[in-house]
Amino acid sequence: MWGLKIDLEEGKMKDQSRPILLIIMSVAISWVFGFTVIADSVVSGDFDSDKDVDGTDFAVFAAAWQTQSGESGWNHICDISDPNDGIIDIFDFLVFARHWLAIAPAGMVFIGGGEYEMGDHYDVGSPAEEPNHFVYVDSFCMDRYEVTNQQYCTFLNSALSENLIEVRDGPIVYGLDANEPYCDTHEYDSDSRILWDGSTFSVAAGKENHPMLRVSWFGAVGYCNWRSAQEGRPDCYDLATSTCNFVAYSYRLPTEAEWEYAARGGLKYYMYPWGNDPNYSKANWYDSGDPYESGSYPYTTPVGYYQANGYGLYDMAGNVWEWCNDWYNMDYYSWSPYDNPRGPESDWRRVFRGGCLQYDHLTSRTAHRGYATPKTLRSYGGFRTVMSF
Repeated sequence: MWGLKIDLEEGKMKDQSRPILLIIMSVAISWVFGFTVIADSVVSGDFDSDKDVDGTDFAVFAAAWQTQSGESGWNHICDISDPNDGIIDIFDFLVFARHWLAIAPAGMVFIGGGEYEMGDHYDVGSPAEEPNHFVYVDSFCMDRYEVTNQQYCTFLNSALSENLIEVRDGPIVYGLDANEPYCDTHEYDSDSRILWDGSTFSVAAGKENHPMLRVSWFGAVGYCNWRSAQEGRPDCYDLATSTCNFVAYSYRLPTEAEWEYAARGGLKYYMYPWGNDPNYSKANWYDSGDPYESGSYPYTTPVGYYQANGYGLYDMAGNVWEWCNDWYNMDYYSWSPYDNPRGPESDWRRVFRGGCLQYDHLTSRTAHRGYATPKTLRSYGGFRTVMSF
């Protein structure tokens, strides 16, 4: 139709219509996956260094592909899939398009992959935050906000209708795959904002947009699988064995390395998502003075109440702790791999990150590592999801 010919062996186009094909492919990728066009982070493909991957960068890429020299040793900023291979081709474009289109479902933020030094840089944490070590994480998407009470309530009612959960003992919600607790209800613990009338779940008035709490690790991954299924995506979790297959384009919990990388928001060596100042006006911590406290007792704030970090993520410090996918081991940093670490193979605890409303600022440092047994239902524990490619 467009008079184009692609040499698959060399991965190069053979005529002068490359920009047209790039546009077609970009639109096709966006249409197939239903992704929104955003660019909240500095990523591979930001050729003009304006902290955005946009049409200007596309023009740079198209011109480079059009005029590449093909000479031995030729180097160019657009040669990004296999750096310095001397060819700008379809493989480079696929990397660029992924960043340009910012492959992020609604409500998520695209975070370009990269290297950073993980751990405590200020010697104020525990030995579990040492040694500092460089890791690389691939690009991924993360929920802009912590999962809310309303979002989780929608899951509960849907899962109940599909016989994926049952309510008993208090009442507490259990998943049927491994008979593990998912969350409890207000009738069991007054801190819960999930109401149960014997047949239907609902949310306490005014708390719909507050983060879900008193949810276990099992309840978080059950939500991940349900969310994937709602969009026709495969499951990431085997709920019977609590294992994650990290399948692409489906929802799961972040790895600990992904979570810290995202929380830093591009500020790779600071204590908090915004810098080194424990500014109580930027996070929901104990005695932070937010209008949702009653006397000395802190409550959750609505998601998005405080300022976002450099990646457009909210509440990466404070409000509620967030479950990560990883098992916890305090010595893990001593033998963590460089490339996309996924934590120990087993333990009796899972990682919690981000601090919460009932703790002070030190536990909300980006490097701080918390943990709990996966059955734990805390009044200050929640989660958010990610998607990898």
